[in-house]
Amino acid sequence: MAPKRDKDRRIISCLQCFRPQEMLPNHLLRVCMKDQTNEERNTEVERAKKSMKAWTLRGRTWDYNVMVKRYPDEASRQALLEDLREMHFLILNDPMEAQAESSHRPPGAAVETRNKRLAQPTLQDCQRVLRVSQADMLDIHRKLLDQQHVEEDQRTLFRYFCEAILVLRYFQRPEAVKAFKASDWINKRNVDGRIHMEVQSTKQSATFSLTEEDSAMLDAYFQKIRPGCLQDSVDDQGRFFLSKQGLPVGNVTSDLRRLHEQYELPKCSSQQARRAQSTMACSSSDEPADERRVRKQKRGRGAADQYDRDFGAFLLQFPATASSSPPTKKKRTAAGFPSDKVFYNRWRSMQFAKREEYLSSQCSRRPPTFSKVSLLIQKEGWTGNCPRPEDIVAKWRPVTRVQVESDPWIITKIQNQKWTGLALKDFGSKGQGVVATKAFAMGSIICDYHGKVITGAEGRKSVESIKGDTAYLFFFQAAGRDLCVDAETFPCECHPTENTMGRMINHSSKRANLRPVHCMMNFPEGQRDVILFQAKRDIHLCEELLFDYTASSANLFEEKQ
Repeated sequence: MAPKRDKDRRIISCLQCFRPQEMLPNHLLRVCMKDQTNEERNTEVERAKKSMKAWTLRGRTWDYNVMVKRYPDEASRQALLEDLREMHFLILNDPMEAQAESSHRPPGAAVETRNKRLAQPTLQDCQRVLRVSQADMLDIHRKLLDQQHVEEDQRTLFRYFCEAILVLRYFQRPEAVKAFKASDWINKRNVDGRIHMEVQSTKQSATFSLTEEDSAMLDAYFQKIRPGCLQDSVDDQGRFFLSKQGLPVGNVTSDLRRLHEQYELPKCSSQQARRAQSTMACSSSDEPADERRVRKQKRGRGAADQYDRDFGAFLLQFPATASSSPPTKKKRTAAGFPSDKVFYNRWRSMQFAKREEYLSSQCSRRPPTFSKVSLLIQKEGWTGNCPRPEDIVAKWRPVTRVQVESDPWIITKIQNQKWTGLALKDFGSKGQGVVATKAFAMGSIICDYHGKVITGAEGRKSVESIKGDTAYLFFFQAAGRDLCVDAETFPCECHPTENTMGRMINHSSKRANLRPVHCMMNFPEGQRDVILFQAKRDIHLCEELLFDYTASSANLFEEKQ
């Protein structure tokens, strides 16, 4: 008998919720168009297919010659080109990097480039960009720790600097920096005042020891910048360095080149740095007196970019927080900003959104009342520029069982076992556990307890055969059924290459921050019993995830809608 072949499933985006779907007809039937007729759903499927075909023919393909006319600024165009390549777009007339640069070089630049290649840079030359950019990076580091506003391009530049630290100062290969994972950082050790690191994600594990100063830079990126890049719909693969889209950094060498371009310094590769380190006993001394630091002026796209930069400076002078006072006209003009209300009105809009977010976060578990929201506003002392209590009450939405059981994001995560924001940490004698690499709000679905669902009798029989060792079995009752999730077999048959995190979460009856929840998830092939872990409270970055092994997995969602 011929083996059964999998069906050819093509990803088609739903034009109702704008999310990619493997089985669009089933998705429309269960989620987006469950109240419509079959004819309407079939029409929507055809419309989505035509849209996907049109995007494949036209939207996915870019012409570099058109990009040159549309984006005359070379730096912006090259950055866009790199982003499109990372997202696997098709580029027509895509030039080689050297050819693209040579078209903008002045006469004689090629000869100068060849002469530079003949002269092997010293270790001091290779590390010059770290010295030149250090003052700027320390300023960004201070703003991050003080929770001040930091522009998006400054955050990206800070990431480049952290990557350059590992490549140019600790001579790590770009492949090792690219494979650097958040779990590697969480498991770092302090050895005699040095932060000892082991990158276990590469074929040849990398080992190095950071100074406390360099460790503080990487920790600021990990705690203040990286969480803002994480997106639930994007698989970050647990990597330490992420792009602003939440994807793992694809080309460390390109990031290093952009850092050198920012300060108008000659490009230095990781290979040159390792070669200089092996042939010369040079230390990263202070910058020579005759070395003048040159700052490259920001390249923008016009007046809109200048407006955003000016408003960024306005936010640095007058941070828009939920509790800050609005800047008066006298203060604005004294600080050198226009006397009109353009920046002032935008500032108030940002503060209004922060206050709305704060009030909603205080009422995330149960529906708020008018009196409770009014009391919160009164307690904060807000007399103006804040949401009305009735608006907060009207906008509140609980997490319902129906929403969770049909949520395509949760279903996808269960299927591929690539939950974001989780990493394994070695706790010594306690063994391994799971920690959060981003903050989770109360009520968030963290991950599932993944395994084969068997009967309770089969699970108890397995416990007897284990003979006292730790059993990765989760017993629960559902609709009168006695069931058990068997996670004893690792790796599981359906995910032989993935590390299922739920089975590694440790027990605590007093400090548990997760609760197990039973759901009947609506998978394309049918319903299935699943145990999900839900945050009992707000969970902070680097906090260990714990749940009570003796807790019942009964329905813990709010029943009142």
